[in-house]
Amino acid sequence: MEAKVKSWFKKKHNGQQRILEDPHKGEASEFYFACRNGDIDKVKQMLPIIPYHQLNQLEPNGSTALHAATYFGHLDIVRLLLHEYGSQRHLRNRHGFTAYEEAETDEMRQLYHRPSGENRFNDDSMVIKEAFEIISLATNKTETDGSDDDDNAKKPDERYFISYEKNEMQMCLDGLSGVKALFQSPVGRSIMKNGMKLKLCKGAGYSDEEYKYVTSKKYRHDALKKVLDEHVPTNHPDYQQCCELLKEYIQQGTIESLFTLYTMDTPFYRQSSMLSNTLGFPFFFHLADLKQRYYQGYSYRGTRLTRDKLNEYRWALKNKDSILSPLTFASTSMVRDVAEDFADKPSSSSDKIRTIFIYHFPQPCDTAINLSEIPEYKLPCISFFKNEQEILVGPRTYFKVTKIEPDQCKEQYTIYLENLCGEQKTVLQAIKILLGDDMKNKTSKKLRD
Repeated sequence: MEAKVKSWFKKKHNGQQRILEDPHKGEASEFYFACRNGDIDKVKQMLPIIPYHQLNQLEPNGSTALHAATYFGHLDIVRLLLHEYGSQRHLRNRHGFTAYEEAETDEMRQLYHRPSGENRFNDDSMVIKEAFEIISLATNKTETDGSDDDDNAKKPDERYFISYEKNEMQMCLDGLSGVKALFQSPVGRSIMKNGMKLKLCKGAGYSDEEYKYVTSKKYRHDALKKVLDEHVPTNHPDYQQCCELLKEYIQQGTIESLFTLYTMDTPFYRQSSMLSNTLGFPFFFHLADLKQRYYQGYSYRGTRLTRDKLNEYRWALKNKDSILSPLTFASTSMVRDVAEDFADKPSSSSDKIRTIFIYHFPQPCDTAINLSEIPEYKLPCISFFKNEQEILVGPRTYFKVTKIEPDQCKEQYTIYLENLCGEQKTVLQAIKILLGDDMKNKTSKKLRD
């Protein structure tokens, strides 16, 4: 069955490629011309009976029905195709453009933007207690050069606070780099699996579930399918598109398809955010495939914080060896205005404080992924919403709070975060770290006994 599906994907890709290389101008389906000519009645009549793959097919002339309706400015038809039937917006025509790029007016482009009531960059409707865990190396050391002078700094909840001895943070960063190196190599993955099975699964704190994620591709795929099947209803307008994107990832191993699925406004996003392993393990397994998308520079996130949560960031600022680590994925943007807009959106609580996070990545970060178009490498946008210019920050990305600025006029705070990276490791170096940690665990156990 798997071979048949792979064969279908190959034929589909080859067929599309032939059309792009040799389009037959003027040749297209009846449905295409109804969309092109703005015949809304005919489009409404045909939509319920058109199979999903035909709805999105690249016509012999090198374009899709969505491209045509968008280019010729038929707003009602584009609204139908996108919002009620989930037409695939990421497909490119013979000119190399997506349908969004063919839009001529702001009114048309707005149809491709996130609905005004949705806010994935600042979704406080989800049951996620903390965005970050706060790690401290030496809680007695403070710094006073931040511009925020409020003394109400609050020690984080112990459930999200881990205390390290001095210099252990660098060991933690190096250890994470070692794990990443192992994940990217077939030999490394084999060593990781055996290591977890024989000696590290309990000693290093791995759960049975995490062991299954590492050792079984089928388990990883089934976990993703389960989220989609249980939380995205079949009558959801984007259900078919979700299925197609997940199928592409499972059959072709394209992590880009999984990111597009994640950035859509569906229950899949909310559930996979709460169950970070579901997307987290595929993410770490495919880091090497994303090398050209590693981000360096600044990105922004607009949100609203409770007073208590803001005081925890103040605590992290005053305790200079404190480190923040996200517990799940965080959506940020290269454009500050995008973050500002999200910060302005209504919150579930009226007492939350408008806050802008400014992330600085001084060097390419392998867990901060640029989902936007990258012309330098001829990489397309893989976010569902191209206008947001998203940088997706993954779990286990480490930051230090460098400054907190209050702005009384805007009634907001700006929190500056500096990314900390461990040195990249080879598989051999990673094995040495792994064995060294194991020896340390065994020595500690003997001393305790």
